[in-house]
Amino acid sequence: MDRDHRLGIALVCASAVPFAAAGIFTRLITADVWTVLVWRAVIGGLLIWIYALRQEHGLAMGWRGWLLALVGGVASIAFLAAFRMTYVANVTLIYAMAPFAAAGLDRVIRGERVRSEVLRAALFSVAGVAVIVAGGLGGVKVAGDLLAVAMMGLFALYTVLIRAFPGAPVLTAAALSSVPVVGVGLAMGASWSVSGPDAAWLSAFGLSFALAVVLFTEGARRIPAAEAGLYGGLEVPFAVGLAWLVLGEAPPVLTLAGGALVMGAVLWRGVADLKS
Repeated sequence: MDRDHRLGIALVCASAVPFAAAGIFTRLITADVWTVLVWRAVIGGLLIWIYALRQEHGLAMGWRGWLLALVGGVASIAFLAAFRMTYVANVTLIYAMAPFAAAGLDRVIRGERVRSEVLRAALFSVAGVAVIVAGGLGGVKVAGDLLAVAMMGLFALYTVLIRAFPGAPVLTAAALSSVPVVGVGLAMGASWSVSGPDAAWLSAFGLSFALAVVLFTEGARRIPAAEAGLYGGLEVPFAVGLAWLVLGEAPPVLTLAGGALVMGAVLWRGVADLKS
């Protein structure tokens, strides 16, 4: 394995920490969910755009960049809508299938074969997520569950397109993908008026979001899409751990067991890859 591949794994794994912090921020902020999402999109999108200017030097978007921005924006909207229309556990479990969707799309779009050991690790990861959400799964909510499936597929497609469009300004596209989120959030009644403490937490949330997106995007462009989906799955156990450490929310035994499976799968694959 070359140095660039190792760096990609490290960056995607690192992105799981700020992504996982979303649960902490949403608990600390008292504003409504749409206000939170609009502030996060504006602050995070602006910071990503500033970083993109330094890295991509105003590279023209072209149709590839606009396609990335569109897919990323629609995926975010579907993600938010799914959480409002079905059970959180359902969304989490469906999202865990992203490595397999990414592997299939990568095969169709780029003709890239996925290593069998990566798929085996992804299966262990999905099993871990299933254990985590076992106690929280609800009944069938068709519209919400279908939106979650759409979100998972769009996220997998976004990850594949990052690799498929090596010359596209992927960071600029990531910044612009916040635009449709802001539009939908404002249409749903988001407000610019928040309390002083909320403004501080919202700014920190935007910074955390920007860091997560930059780390994931820079990592995903260096490794196969299926691997990016696998290592990005660290977000689930990290979110559980942060809630325990910061909020004092001790997880149940099943959550700990499932998180151990996810962590074990990623560490097993990651250590093997870094040694190769």
